[in-house]
Order: sequence, then C-alpha cells, then structure tokens
Amino acid sequence: MENNTQETMRSTYITPVTNPEIPAKVAEKIEKEDEYDLVSSLLAAAEYQQEENLIEAVEIKRKGKLYFTVHLHPLSDEEHSFAMKKASKYYENPQGKKLPKVRGEIDAPLFNSWMIYLATTDEDKEKIWGNPAVMKKLGCLKPVETIGSLVTMGEKGDLLRTVFRLSKMTDDDDEEEISDEEYAKNSSR
Repeated sequence: MENNTQETMRSTYITPVTNPEIPAKVAEKIEKEDEYDLVSSLLAAAEYQQEENLIEAVEIKRKGKLYFTVHLHPLSDEEHSFAMKKASKYYENPQGKKLPKVRGEIDAPLFNSWMIYLATTDEDKEKIWGNPAVMKKLGCLKPVETIGSLVTMGEKGDLLRTVFRLSKMTDDDDEEEISDEEYAKNSSR
C-alpha cells in the first residue's frame, strides 16, 4: 500500500518521460532531475523568513522626521502560537489542579508587540528593540516591552499590517480599495 501511495505521489509531481525516441536511461535521468528540482523548491520554500525579497523595511516617521527603520519578515504558524501563549493569562483548571491550566484572556497590546518582535529580523531585534541603553532608559526588562514605548498605536498597527501581509494572513494584495462611502453603504445592510 505504501509503495503504491509513493508512486501515486511521485507521478503527481514528476512528469514521466514517455517519448519513445528517448532512451530509457536518459528518461530516468530526466525524471531524477525533475525530482531533485521539486526537493530543491520545497527546501527553498522552507527558508521564507531569510529570503531577501520577503523582508520589508518599515520606516517610523513623525512629521517628516525619520526616527528608525525596522525590517520585518513573515511569521510561521508556530511563532503566531508562541505570541498568543506569551500574551495570555493562565488560570488553575476548575476541574482539578492536576489538569492543565486554562487559558484566559489575551493581553492584545502585548500580543501585538510579540507579533512585531517575532517578525523583526534578528539584527533589528538586537539593535532596536533590545538596545541596552534604550531598555535601561525606558525601564524595560525584555526587548519586546520596548515596542509599546517606541511606537505609537497607529505605527504599531502599520507594523502589524505589514506582518500580516507578508505572512499572507490577509488578502490585501487581492482586495480593491473601497471608498468610505461604499463601505458605509455595504455595512448598513
């Protein structure tokens, strides 16, 4: 059964060479090259967080003055889950202390800060959010805590929208711009 499944999967992704003019050994070599290309593509897809074309620079400006630039990359599902866990409060399980704790409410500002922090490139995590002089001056114990002090609520929203777009958590690229008037008409239905 397993062998049959592997053959089905293999035939789905690899185009067999059935041209009678191509010798069997050459056809087999072409199929192995196709298989190698698939493996290379899959491994390349797994490196999405380090891909230069998926890292986006976001400038923090106020009244035309540039304060700093932060570089963001897409988040994985595990990082999103980690951010939720770090921003949640946990309580004793009402059905017994031996059972796992129950997740309570999520601290939304802290969750947003974790999302931004985890999506920041390692260099910027250290240079911007984890800057020792800034952390000491602001009284922050963890680099993620500096985010709330360094950016306004609107800037934080812009950073989050960038993270969501890069992580394909929204369909911003596919949606058309909707005017305020059109939104008001459709939302009253």
